[in-house]
Formats: sequence, structure tokens, C-alpha cells
Amino acid sequence: MRLDATIRRAIQLAPCSVRALAREAGVSHQMLAAIIAGRERATPRVAVLVAEALDRIALRCAQGAALARRAVP
Repeated sequence: MRLDATIRRAIQLAPCSVRALAREAGVSHQMLAAIIAGRERATPRVAVLVAEALDRIALRCAQGAALARRAVP
């Protein structure tokens, strides 16, 4: 149960839509939506895919923030 709750929260905290996160993770958005709704259990494989996707998204966000900061005189 702890894995389900943790992945559910991670999905909800993502700075993008469920569809965008699913696309980045290589899983279906229906699967992530079902995990959020409690209709599906999060597997360790899905947890790793979601975590890796969030890492890639976070890196792009950090790069964008750095660009924005450098643009300010």
C-alpha cells in the first residue's frame, strides 16, 4: 500500500499533466489515472519509470529556470 500512496502523490505533484508524465515514462495515461483513482496498484516497474520521467522533467525545468535567470540583467 505504501508504494501506491507514494506513486499516487508523486504523480499528483508532477509539474505537468498525467498524459505528459505518462508519455515521458512510457506508460499509458490510463494506467496512471487508475493508480491515482486507486483502481490499479503501482508496481515497482511503474514506480521506477515514473521516477525516471520526473527526474528528466525536473532537469528540463531547472535548465529552463537557468535560462530565464541568465536573461535578466
